[in-house]
Amino acid sequence: MQFTFRQEEDLTPDGMGRIRDALERTGLQIPAGMIDFKGEDYSSIQAIRDTGGFINPDDFPERLDRCQAFSEAMAELGITHVTTHVGFIPRPADAAYDDFMDRLGQAVDAIRASGHTVGFETGQESGEALAEALDDLGRDFVSVNFDPANFILYGSDDPLAAARILAGRTSMAHMKDGTPSGKPGEVWGADVPLGQGNVDFPAVLKALEEGGFTGALVVEREAGDNRIGDLAAARLFVEDLLKRLSE
Repeated sequence: MQFTFRQEEDLTPDGMGRIRDALERTGLQIPAGMIDFKGEDYSSIQAIRDTGGFINPDDFPERLDRCQAFSEAMAELGITHVTTHVGFIPRPADAAYDDFMDRLGQAVDAIRASGHTVGFETGQESGEALAEALDDLGRDFVSVNFDPANFILYGSDDPLAAARILAGRTSMAHMKDGTPSGKPGEVWGADVPLGQGNVDFPAVLKALEEGGFTGALVVEREAGDNRIGDLAAARLFVEDLLKRLSE
């Protein structure tokens, strides 16, 4: 299970106690925690382009504080890896690139101060662009949380092409499926149940494995009216897929 705090009350002693009790009671394993941010607007691709991650310098002080507070709390829960959406990364030729990368460095260093490794979730830029940004960032504790469906939902890249580029940097992968919109990059694609979209999971997982990926596969379902049922079906899908890939 991937874990995230949704409200500051979770960070209080009572809130942390409830979370610890729930984890002990269920025996759930948490390969990563997730930090998201207030004010992020996913109503459209343009809206999240303007509000996501660390793109807006006015939002950065509060979001940097959130990175520090949430990562410290996750460390108390024994979580060692933290992922986040960093926002649409400007291209190196963009005048905003250097300042964005400076903010990004501050954010990952704040998370690292609690002992975590850090994963950037894919999708908002191509695999090649993300790899270039990781090279420029120059932190060996930063890796990729590979979400194949996001490339389709955002219209940013082909998941298989991105997997071949990012496999050696991938620490965790989301099992999520999607279909493209008629206007990729402008209008959201659709988040659909696992196996019903355009992700070629056998090819993507093979590419990740060939690139050295050995991390967790985390089923993610963020849409639909039957998410529990979809998650149960997804588990069977993944188990069958892994069995076939091992034969």
